[in-house]
Amino acid sequence: MKNEWGDVRLSLDAYDLRGKRALVIGAGGAAGRAIAWALGEAGADVAVSSISNDGEEILRAKKVQQELTKMGRRSTTVAADITLGTGVQVMVRQVAKDLGGIDVLVNAPDFFLGKAAESTTDLEWNRVMQVNLSGTFHACRAAGKEMLKRRSGRIINVGSVLGERGLAHAAAYCAAQAGVLNLTRALAQEWGPSGITVNAIAQGWMEHSAAIGNPDPAANQTVRFIPMKRAGAAAELGALAVYLASDASGYISGQVMCVDGGLTTHL
Repeated sequence: MKNEWGDVRLSLDAYDLRGKRALVIGAGGAAGRAIAWALGEAGADVAVSSISNDGEEILRAKKVQQELTKMGRRSTTVAADITLGTGVQVMVRQVAKDLGGIDVLVNAPDFFLGKAAESTTDLEWNRVMQVNLSGTFHACRAAGKEMLKRRSGRIINVGSVLGERGLAHAAAYCAAQAGVLNLTRALAQEWGPSGITVNAIAQGWMEHSAAIGNPDPAANQTVRFIPMKRAGAAAELGALAVYLASDASGYISGQVMCVDGGLTTHL
């Protein structure tokens, strides 16, 4: 059985990403690193990108690239300020040239701001929107152009459950994340006829979350709200990302999948 992405296979081979070329934006962060690693383990060649031109972040992305190279994968590191649409387009075209195309795009910027709405400045609001929402759009648009040429592709936007449920003192972040999730749904409709799936992974309270604090449930009211009574590990995002990047998920698009230990069932 075939679709526009390729063979629909029901065995473990469906999760084999050998021959696929992925770009992970935000590989300098915990979520991006874990997903890049998982895609590499599944066989994909992976280009990794920063979300800014910050030297320390680029260095972290470079370390991920070195880990992927040790796996035997083709990998490259690129730097980009994802708030600048033209720069993102140039970066994506370069990655497509280096790898011979882009089959999978992962967006994982996650720039958090915890601040009361009345104290949030215009500059802070704009920065949260530019990194989380505009940056995701810029990358989707650029990679989408490459995927539309071949009428196939996988896009995975890594967002937050706070895009579905609000949180006090995080208005800007919640608004940006809601935009990411609805952007995902809109692009799934727009590009579905061309064989491109667009899905989102919504993180709950993770060990790397900026606002998690002490992850011990005895000391953390937030963690006590999680049915599983613990914060999530970045590695737990990887398996879902592999699934969404693989042939096994060919008929899944426009979905927001929560990795949250059951948090949203409580909120």
